[in-house]
Amino acid sequence: MKAMAENASKERDFLGIGLASTVFFAVVIAVMTLSKGPVESAPGSDKLHHMLGFAVLAFPLPFVRPKLTGLVLVAAIAYGGAIEIIQPFFGRTAELGDFLADAVGAFFGATSGLVASRWALRRARIPK
Repeated sequence: MKAMAENASKERDFLGIGLASTVFFAVVIAVMTLSKGPVESAPGSDKLHHMLGFAVLAFPLPFVRPKLTGLVLVAAIAYGGAIEIIQPFFGRTAELGDFLADAVGAFFGATSGLVASRWALRRARIPK
């Protein structure tokens, strides 16, 4: 009984870490995509930045809770769309290409989180 309670506590802790990470990355993405400044002069392609940002956003929750992968993917893509819609109000331009890069990144991040979670679980079950 005590072991079950400890497992449930650990699962809540991991979920909290995954959720906190996701919220943190969502805020960073909002600041970077809605402000002008050094982000525009960062090395690399704008589309690459969008893909990487949304891959990082979509990774943590599927890693700690694989059942959330579909929900995270849909939410991340919707978030990318919402950002593109409101960017003109912040002096930025909305681009379909940015939205598509967000979606590709979200898919890659959520899928990678799911695969990494399965790998970690298999690895944890292998006796040494």
